[in-house]
Amino acid sequence: MAKDILVTEILSKNMINSGAELIQRLDKSNSEVRTALWLFSPEEKSWKLIIASPLVGKNGPREFYKRIIDSNGEASESDYIVSINDIGVANIDHPIAQLMKFAINTDENDISEIRFSRNTINGTFIEDSLIYRSNI
Repeated sequence: MAKDILVTEILSKNMINSGAELIQRLDKSNSEVRTALWLFSPEEKSWKLIIASPLVGKNGPREFYKRIIDSNGEASESDYIVSINDIGVANIDHPIAQLMKFAINTDENDISEIRFSRNTINGTFIEDSLIYRSNI
């Protein structure tokens, strides 16, 4: 069985790799991931993997979380996975997904590792983030 990664105040290489691998697995299941990023919350002093897809708006977040659980189940025994507790899902009209489209634009199926730290987008301060995809 795959191992959950420990999400801490520091964005680790395991977290970065596990997030990218989850997005790849979601892509294989046609999950229509348009925005995916690790976002640091200074209030909580922790990171959350945010995934935005039109399927969240169409079928609801519960169905999308089920896709994530199924995708995590496809990970190999040696893989680290992102715990469902460390993931937030949203429709593509969510404010963070809309903000990201102003800052970064990636190709539809790209999985990048773009660090976006201590910047303001349309008046919203982003303490720290690592953007895999922003394509809305």
